[in-house]
Amino acid sequence: MRIIKSLLLITIVLIAACSPIKQLVSIESDISQLYQQAQYEKVLLQYDKLRLLSEKNDLPINDTIQLIVGKAAHKAENYEQSTTFFQGIEGINDKEAILMGGVNFEKTGQTREEYDHWLVNLSKFENTEHHQEVLLKIYRLEQRLQNYEAANKTWSKIEHENNPDLMFEQVTVLTHLNKTSEALALCNDILEIDDQHEQALFWKADYYYNKAENWYQSEMTKYNRNANYTTYAYLRRELKKISADFRTARDLLETLHEMAPKNKKYLGYLINTYVRLEMKNKVDQMTKKLNAL
Repeated sequence: MRIIKSLLLITIVLIAACSPIKQLVSIESDISQLYQQAQYEKVLLQYDKLRLLSEKNDLPINDTIQLIVGKAAHKAENYEQSTTFFQGIEGINDKEAILMGGVNFEKTGQTREEYDHWLVNLSKFENTEHHQEVLLKIYRLEQRLQNYEAANKTWSKIEHENNPDLMFEQVTVLTHLNKTSEALALCNDILEIDDQHEQALFWKADYYYNKAENWYQSEMTKYNRNANYTTYAYLRRELKKISADFRTARDLLETLHEMAPKNKKYLGYLINTYVRLEMKNKVDQMTKKLNAL
């Protein structure tokens, strides 16, 4: 009788040990340990076992485990899989997972989804070291999505810390919004910080060249419609003002040419500027350089 009772007890213990819930808890424990050991591929393999066990026995998978597996998939560079895991969890507040989620969308080329992700989660990063990082991601995504009005509003919240390259991004935003005066002022600020900033130098040169050229064409059209002594005298006065802008463009373009002697665009602008300033020797010199490239 004692032997039968002992065997019965052992059977009960074995059944309990092999119960689906016990197995599930055991696999979840393995997943946590493997993640701590940075064995991310093994985490994913164990999750496959967990999922099959869950489906077979109609058992729920802990959100904490789902979060860990999502992180493991991200760290294993399985970004689409990581996204799927994270999307299966309602209301993620784990900041590391949120940051990973945004990168997942970036890596898989889902620009709109990435933008929406950061907008929804921005408030969770207030007063943290990642707040400015997330704002900058939003700002750049707004540019990519050509939502320049939104980008301009976001810019006011960004601490650019006199970073010339970042400031020039805003010059581009302002240009798209036809806020030319603001763009010029910011461009000047950039050149105060870095007088060799190539993009800012060219933007300013292009601005003064086109301003002068459009003005020149306008005045010549008016003169040709009614050419007489009075209109000619007026034209000469205007051309002096126009030449000042061409000279500003010339100085900037000469700096750019020194920085990048083989840049055909800079040479082309420079030649046209010399033409307007009636600097024939320079026109010939630069034309030879351009033809030799």
